Amino acid sequence: MVHATLPGAIDGVGAGAAADRRDRRWRRVGQTAAGSLLAALLFVCYLHVSRTQRVESDGASNALQAWAMLHGNLLLHGWIVPDVSFYLTELPEYMLVEAVRGLNADVLHVAAALTYTLAVVLAALLARGMATGREAAVRMLVAAGIMLAPEPGPGVFILLFQPDHFGTQVPMLATWLILDRVWHGSRRWWAPVLIGILLSWIGISDQIASLIGVIPLVLVCGLRAWQRIAAGARARSAWFELSLAAAGLVSVAAARVTVKLISLSGGYRMLPLTAGAITLRELPGHLRLWLQGVTGFYGASFTVRPGLPWAFAALHLAGLALAAWGLWLAIRRFHRNDDVVSQLLAIAIVVVSLAFIASSRPSTYWGTRDLAGLLAMGAVLAGRMAGPRLAAGRSWGRVTLGLFLTGYLVALGWAATRPPVPADTQDLANWLIAQRAADGLTRYGLSSYGLGNVTTMSAGGTVGLRSVVATRRGISPGAHEFDLTWYNPSRQDMNFAVVRIVRGDDDPVSRAELSKAFGPPTRYYRYGPYLIMTWHKNLLTQLGPAAPH
Repeated sequence: MVHATLPGAIDGVGAGAAADRRDRRWRRVGQTAAGSLLAALLFVCYLHVSRTQRVESDGASNALQAWAMLHGNLLLHGWIVPDVSFYLTELPEYMLVEAVRGLNADVLHVAAALTYTLAVVLAALLARGMATGREAAVRMLVAAGIMLAPEPGPGVFILLFQPDHFGTQVPMLATWLILDRVWHGSRRWWAPVLIGILLSWIGISDQIASLIGVIPLVLVCGLRAWQRIAAGARARSAWFELSLAAAGLVSVAAARVTVKLISLSGGYRMLPLTAGAITLRELPGHLRLWLQGVTGFYGASFTVRPGLPWAFAALHLAGLALAAWGLWLAIRRFHRNDDVVSQLLAIAIVVVSLAFIASSRPSTYWGTRDLAGLLAMGAVLAGRMAGPRLAAGRSWGRVTLGLFLTGYLVALGWAATRPPVPADTQDLANWLIAQRAADGLTRYGLSSYGLGNVTTMSAGGTVGLRSVVATRRGISPGAHEFDLTWYNPSRQDMNFAVVRIVRGDDDPVSRAELSKAFGPPTRYYRYGPYLIMTWHKNLLTQLGPAAPH
């Protein structure tokens, strides 16, 4: 029997399908708008939280490098930088902020808040993976919730003080997000090429990319290729995994060659990485430092002052526990896990932790910045591994998650209302601006690294200080993060120097050493904790050779 379909019925079905497509499109638009608004609100909160930290010269150095690039010195000609340059990660971000805000201490806070907001958003998207519906929502909430409220003090000091190594997590998370989509989609030849390019880009800026990106990619893809071949498949069937592993290895060489070419082309020169292995005697101290860093990143450090911060620290233990649970699940199911991203993150956490503990480089809490990525990686693992169980479990688990998220929101709101603090030498910068014309001071003077770049940035570059160290040959430019062109006596004139009245442990030059090198000063000024010494001559003509170390 032949059944006839009425034209009106066809029209009705077509109209219904079109209406469904419109509804889905408008839902996506609404979700995007709501997500963008939430991200904007988070940025404002993180900006206020970042302002509770005092800007110092490390971040100021990056800001000055970005300022030079913004004004045409794209290769940073003349610059001596440490073993991490952030050349293609943080510095372009600083340039964008400075193009809008100019050069000032708040540039670091804006960049840090922007970086952290992007990291939270990308972590949530990566935690979601290919899930949909309730499971997708729970995964995203778990990951974003763990990162939601950095702990004032220990956490903010590393995560929102200035982007630093944590900023590397933004392109790293984006790389894994692309890999996740490609892995579950069409595996085209260009995917390994793209992943290799992204890893090279990150590696040029931060050598930690080898630990958190390349090594995990090579190990995971190598293992998966071996499992496929061992199961009887042809080697050709593992071309995608093998191509990704090769792309990771090539990215290391490409990054090193690029940095070398930049230097040979007259661009910045990077100081070598100086790190060795610890002894067994030092192991307990490094384990304690690792634990302090991890608890601080996850907001569960009790080194903060007693009271409400302790309550927030106790609340954040839940986030740390979820991250540990996610890591445990990823490791336990490693060989039979279809989730490649979870495998990558689990190996990255183990590798970077072992490298930190075994390295002689970190010695203070500031050194734990090399571990900053553990927060985002652990949060994503918690979302991808523990999230599905919470979504499929009883409702009380989701209610508990909601209560903890509410507590984290309260913690974030409290941290965002803490009073801001000025840059480390903002008062000195203001004094130099006011006194320059009245007392005949040159635009720039000499000082230690701890006072130099941060004062220059705080003054917006209108006045400033250039860092020097005392060596056997007298006073020399250095010891790191400076531009050699600053010290050219044919282009610059400097007739004063600034030291702290009470010399600190990190002051590489003293009043006596300056007087020995340049002769007795003609005049002294005292402002707060600073001593300003002036001479009737250009001090640059008596500087020794640059002394980076």
